Amino acid sequence: MMKLDNWQYKFDMFLDKAYCKEFAWGSWDCCKFADACIQAMTGESLIPKALHWTDEDSALKSIKKYGGTLNESIKKACKGKLEEVAPAKMMKGDLVVYKEITELVGMTDGMKIIGPTDGGLTFKQNAHVLSVWRIANG
Repeated sequence: MMKLDNWQYKFDMFLDKAYCKEFAWGSWDCCKFADACIQAMTGESLIPKALHWTDEDSALKSIKKYGGTLNESIKKACKGKLEEVAPAKMMKGDLVVYKEITELVGMTDGMKIIGPTDGGLTFKQNAHVLSVWRIANG
């Protein structure tokens, strides 16, 4: 998986269009948001086609079946496609798994972790980062 030449512009335009879009399980949750952002930057999806969910319960079941935890599921989906980097080296366009009450996934602008909420996108700093994944530059 490789970033398109104009990936930074595509990343910014994606966030601009997604800014007010509200959280919805199975269509605009943290995984679908991150995957849509990755698609905007690369033209490719990271979520395996066989994985589907429509609500919190089916999302948790999909995660457990695919990788056990969200972090392990992301690691499995990224294997051979993205490179894991140290959290301290997080840069714009990286995929981030972090922990609040539960594990969540988002994208980073290099300073903050971005993800969907009921009120649109949220921008978090000082989150407990579990893993960071980078798409290769094209």
